Amino acid sequence: ILGTTSGWDGGLYEIISDIEISGLHIRRVRRTQPLNCPGLEDDHIEMSGPINPDTPEVIERLIDRIKQSPNRCRDQDTGRPISIVVYLTSGGGYMEDGYRLGELFKEEYVTTIVPGEGECYSSCATAFLGGLYRVMGERSTLAFHAPYRYLNRYDITCESSSERLRTYFRQMLNPEDGQFLYERTMSYCSNTAGWTLNPDAAELFNITTH
Repeated sequence: ILGTTSGWDGGLYEIISDIEISGLHIRRVRRTQPLNCPGLEDDHIEMSGPINPDTPEVIERLIDRIKQSPNRCRDQDTGRPISIVVYLTSGGGYMEDGYRLGELFKEEYVTTIVPGEGECYSSCATAFLGGLYRVMGERSTLAFHAPYRYLNRYDITCESSSERLRTYFRQMLNPEDGQFLYERTMSYCSNTAGWTLNPDAAELFNITTH
C-alpha cells in the first residue's frame, strides 16, 4: 500500500490508475476475483503525499469512475454498492483541502483507512474524519495540531481559535467528541508535532469506528 511497507489482503490485484503529480501519488487498485462479490470489481484508492488542491480533485474523479462502473462490487444481501475504501498516508498540507477531502468522503460514504505503519498528520487526519467507517492499521499514527501560518521561512503563528475547525470536528464525529478533539488539537502549536494517537488511543476517543 502506498507510503507504507504494508501489503494488500490475500488475492490478486491490478493497478488500474497510477497517478503522480508534484510529489502526490494516488492509485486506483482492483482486487480481481473478490470473494465478497465474485465476478464484480472491488476497487480501492491509495493516496500518499501532500494534501493540496490536487488531492481532493484526483480522488473525486477516481471515486466517480468507480461509481460509474456497471461491474462495481455490491453487497450480496442488499444489492447496494459497497463503501469505497481510501487508504491515506500523508504528512499533511493545506487545511482547506483537508476539509474538502473529508467532506467528499462523508458525502460519498467512503471508508477511510490509515494502513499499517502509515502516518496521517494534520490536514490528512482532518480528512480521515470524513470516513463513514474510520480504521487504523497496526502501528499506524494520527496527529492533530492547531491551524497555523508562516510568519517567515522559519517561524509560524497558530490560530487561537477556529470555528471552522470546531464545527467540522463536531459534524464529523458528534458534538461531545468533536469538541474534545477540537480542544486537544488547538492546544498544540507546531508544524512538526501534535496530538499523536495510535489505534487504541483513537478508538478510546471515538475517532475511529468500531
